[in-house]
Amino acid sequence: MKIRTLLVDDEALARQRMRQLLVEHGDVDIVGESASGTEARAVLGSLSPDLLLLDVQMPRLTGLKLAQLLADEPLPLVVFVTAHDSFAVEAFDTRAVDYLLKPVRPERLARALDRVRDQLEAMRESPAGLTAPSPAPTDQAKRTLSRLMAKSGDRVVFIQAEEIDWIESAGNYVIVQAGRERHIIRETMATLEGELSTKDFVRLNRSLIANVRAIVELKAQGGGDYYAVLKENKRANVTVGLRDLEIRLRFA
Repeated sequence: MKIRTLLVDDEALARQRMRQLLVEHGDVDIVGESASGTEARAVLGSLSPDLLLLDVQMPRLTGLKLAQLLADEPLPLVVFVTAHDSFAVEAFDTRAVDYLLKPVRPERLARALDRVRDQLEAMRESPAGLTAPSPAPTDQAKRTLSRLMAKSGDRVVFIQAEEIDWIESAGNYVIVQAGRERHIIRETMATLEGELSTKDFVRLNRSLIANVRAIVELKAQGGGDYYAVLKENKRANVTVGLRDLEIRLRFA
């Protein structure tokens, strides 16, 4: 499905540059351009974009103000594009999916669009406004994994899910860190991601699933990228939507 995208930047050259970068992404459909936040706001209803690639500093209505006005709407999603990293905290106080620094690098834009795709897919699977009553629980309902089993010599060790700090991919195995204990289990990340509680665990990147309570802080590392600091000073690059992660950490 196409990602209907509106480019919002008061610099024509910046919009042209973004158009050139987006040529490599066949599922992105640029439905319009706006040179100001006021202009963008006026065309949102008629264009119905899924995504705003939004400059932060613009005359009259800034990108930040526009994002704040749209905060209660499920769409469009917002990715900020700016020459200044000093607005990052304010940007993520809105519901921004990502924050790109100019000049935008193709690989950095690709990661931002991956986050947008993930969020749009999640929204399409659970559409907003669904009012039908939830079905009664059945034996076929998805069950949440409560513990893992790991072989240790001639013993089988049971690891309670809440004791797991993080899980790392290791080929056909995973390494489970639970406090100071490390266990190697023959299992896939995809399987565990589907079985662990989505309330308590988050996949930070392709190789690591973390217990949200084990995440100590998030740190910027330039270019709009962030990494998470976990217990024992474990570090992991973050490729999930930062706004979604921030909200989950607040209530962990």
